[in-house]
Amino acid sequence: MNYINTLKSSVSLQKTLKRKIHFSGVGVHNGRAVSMSIEPADVDTGIVFQRTDLDNNNVIKAVIDNVVNSRLCTKIKNSSGIFVSTIEHLMAALSALDIDNVVVKINSSELPALDGSSYEYVKKIISSGIKAQNKRKKIFKVIKKVEVKSGDRFISITPSNRLSINISINYPETIIGHSQYFYTHSQDNFINNLSMARTYTLHEDIEKMRTAGLAIGGNLNNAIVVDKYKILNPEGLRLEKEFVKHKTLDCIGDFYLLGMNLLGDIDCFAPGHNLNQQLIKEILKNKENYRIEDLIPENKNEKIIDLIDDNGTSQNITCVA
Repeated sequence: MNYINTLKSSVSLQKTLKRKIHFSGVGVHNGRAVSMSIEPADVDTGIVFQRTDLDNNNVIKAVIDNVVNSRLCTKIKNSSGIFVSTIEHLMAALSALDIDNVVVKINSSELPALDGSSYEYVKKIISSGIKAQNKRKKIFKVIKKVEVKSGDRFISITPSNRLSINISINYPETIIGHSQYFYTHSQDNFINNLSMARTYTLHEDIEKMRTAGLAIGGNLNNAIVVDKYKILNPEGLRLEKEFVKHKTLDCIGDFYLLGMNLLGDIDCFAPGHNLNQQLIKEILKNKENYRIEDLIPENKNEKIIDLIDDNGTSQNITCVA
């Protein structure tokens, strides 16, 4: 039976995990077996990756300065050239669950694909429990409009006291077609409406991707495959508007490369990892575009809710605040 333990720690404090959690699988792009753990970390650590298959210079911090250009994923690299890729689904889960400080220990260069969404990360993080720490959180608040474009594609941000995303995509002559979604970032909204949205690809692109050394580990268990007006996955879609919702999930993960939660209203058409990252870099070019502030909750009585069951595992992830 589940029980809810309400902690009296303010939501304005930094947070980490209560205990280590483990994952294993294959990388969606390199197809290699991978084992990974996410472990509690001290205040001000941030999100840090450690390549356990390497002995030296094996730590990479998940910040925008360490991002390198890559196709179809988010990739970070340290000054010694050591990298880790496809971090976006984990980053999105950490952002949504308000996790500031963890060390991710991984024995390969790419995170496990799992089911192609953030669902498994969310489920295990909730099972671990979330621990408030003795230092206040910071937030990144945009105070001027910033926009980046690439052909018809664009992404812009305007000042707000929340993070919202008005997003649209268009894949003509496919079942995806034109799809639009409006999302306001919160723990509940992410868990219930985004976390299960899977990555997707067009069947006609698979051969080209594999020729380029991508999607080697991709299959119907970790991606939606669309063949024109047909979905090849036997179970079909999990969610209404799953395609555009997954694009939204990717945005959340990429924005967390700021190292803190972003506040602003996003408007975008056909965003991708590179465009998301370009927006962050464009904001950071001018200090008049933003302010970094201490997080002060609007409701001073807000509390952290830690949902676990009697043996330390979560049975229902839909009611975590």
